[in-house]
Amino acid sequence: MKFPLSFRPPMNTRFSVPDIEAEALVLALSLLDIEEVEGSRKGKLREDACLTDEEIAFNFQAENLKASLAELRDRRFALSLDEALQTDTVALSALSLVNQGEQDDRLSALALERGDDVPTPSHSQEVLECTEFLSEFGSTMFSNNDITGVVDPDPDEMDNLGESSRLPVECIICGDPVRRSQIFNAPCSHFYCRGCLVNLVEASTRDETLHPVRCYQKPLPIANFLLLLPSDLQSHFQDKSAEFATPPASRIYCPNQTCSKFLGSSSGRRSEIECSCGTPHLYEDCAENAQTSAIKSLVSQMGWQTCPGCHAIVELWQGCYHMTCRCSTQFCYLCAALWKTCDCRQWDDQRLLDDAERRVYNEFGAREAVTRPANFVDRVYQRMAALEENHECPVHQWVYRSGGGRCEECHDDLWGYLMRCRHCQALVCRRCSVNRL
Repeated sequence: MKFPLSFRPPMNTRFSVPDIEAEALVLALSLLDIEEVEGSRKGKLREDACLTDEEIAFNFQAENLKASLAELRDRRFALSLDEALQTDTVALSALSLVNQGEQDDRLSALALERGDDVPTPSHSQEVLECTEFLSEFGSTMFSNNDITGVVDPDPDEMDNLGESSRLPVECIICGDPVRRSQIFNAPCSHFYCRGCLVNLVEASTRDETLHPVRCYQKPLPIANFLLLLPSDLQSHFQDKSAEFATPPASRIYCPNQTCSKFLGSSSGRRSEIECSCGTPHLYEDCAENAQTSAIKSLVSQMGWQTCPGCHAIVELWQGCYHMTCRCSTQFCYLCAALWKTCDCRQWDDQRLLDDAERRVYNEFGAREAVTRPANFVDRVYQRMAALEENHECPVHQWVYRSGGGRCEECHDDLWGYLMRCRHCQALVCRRCSVNRL
């Protein structure tokens, strides 16, 4: 019986300020340990004595630590510049939206004056009526103060504010304390710092399982957070939202392999459409080329399956044959028929045993497997019997599990902690527990 391996993950490349400070502290303490060891050895060897292998290793490690500290200082400086630029970008985007909204209001007023039908409210007009926009930018843009000046708050006025409005709140993802003026308040009453919100939206444009953007399975209204994003991400997110809102079987993409831009839905279309790159898409199925045939051959050799909903290639690596694709299509892994429409068996005994072993290992840890192996094996077979009756996890209930590892959903490596479901014993990162599952 095999057991999962634990390992230290590579250095995190998605830094926030607390991440940088924590990493710098770890490196500084490690460097201090080396200096203490070297200091304790001074005077004990001849001055002309050659360095030992251990001393050479210590010196090499010290140089690496110093280089890493210098890199972190550079990252901290770059991040500070980036935050300043992002703040200005958001403010300018909001001002641009207000100007566009005023122009649209004027056009509506002129149409009303002429007796014409009032135009449908534009995107700018809808956003300006959003309470989230008013709470974020209203005091700056709609006050009588000069918006180019900086006005210090009146101490007496600050004293009249409720204590809770001045206290920082905790971001649901990174756990950092953030001022209320710099957070996004989700409809489910969870708070997101701007950095985590931007990272989540960026991830949702690359990973359809994160779309629609949601918090504990409750979708977040796009109008409530769109203006908090950089302008380039706003347009990219809207394009991907339109793509993901189209049924997978109806999506049309540019046939140019170096472009592959989403062109819209095939529903109701009877004529060709031309991509912005100049390549036309005829109203017909794409011809199967040599690469497609090679991929199909590889899928067959590896025992993989194709989703009947979106035609994505999927691989089963644990559990039963009940598959749920990223497009939400549920199907049988053996025959690709929609789930519960075939007579195939529901699991393979070895896969079920592996899944039971994984769940027991996640729940009780490696120590149980090593110190009480017989008890561990009994638990595995008990869990296997339970999975034969019910393998579903209708509602996840998450608890912290200290120690790092790999998220079973997104496969990111984390060194601090993971979230464990009390029911299915899945080990996932914080984002997957909040925004994916």
